[in-house]
Amino acid sequence: MEKYNYNERLIEKLNITSFIEKYNFDNELYNTAIFCALSSIDSHRLEGDSIESKSLLLGDYFSFEYYSLLIGSLDKLTILTETMQNGYLQLIAREISENEFFLSVIKTWFNFYNVEFQESDIKMVTFV
Repeated sequence: MEKYNYNERLIEKLNITSFIEKYNFDNELYNTAIFCALSSIDSHRLEGDSIESKSLLLGDYFSFEYYSLLIGSLDKLTILTETMQNGYLQLIAREISENEFFLSVIKTWFNFYNVEFQESDIKMVTFV
């Protein structure tokens, strides 16, 4: 598989890689797409971008990464795209925090595998 870029340090800090083994999340394309989506959210914060404009929904580098990963699974691409669109719009409107946005993407990851996200799973995630 081609090497896709995502923020490996962020994924480590979020402490979510243990879910791969715990729940047998064995589809590398799904996992990498989710990691790219999470990196997309974090990249705006790291670069000091103010997430106040709908223009952020367009042209995000990481979105191109996960689009190309999920092009063969249009149902998953649709779900992740909706999660990202809704999350950015809610973030712009200050209806959710970045951590809540991260959590919605992580829940989408579980949805990809038809695994229910449990209360104990929330406790494993370390928000940055």
